Amino acid sequence: MPTHLDRVSAYVTKEEKQRIKNNACFYGFSVSKFLTVTASRDKLPITVEERKLLFQIIFEIKKAGNNLNQISKALHHSFLFDTHPPSGSEINLAIQEFRLVVQKLAERF
Repeated sequence: MPTHLDRVSAYVTKEEKQRIKNNACFYGFSVSKFLTVTASRDKLPITVEERKLLFQIIFEIKKAGNNLNQISKALHHSFLFDTHPPSGSEINLAIQEFRLVVQKLAERF
């Protein structure tokens, strides 16, 4: 059985109200639930900009990981079928690209 609920009022501008509605929708909450969750936490949820940045980070890591996987597959294929493996410079380039992505991400955080 739910406990007694108290009403809380706040005055906001039309722009602030719209931003609150947009943020609530973004997180899949009603405005009431969004305000309750965000106001009662010590730390606020991530912002839209942070979420976009996280998606960009994930994309970059996947791209770099894909390059490493392709080189790994080529190495395994070359051993299995006695073909020419990727050159050392190709392997080093892929590793350097991966390190560069990780370094850029570390600088942002």
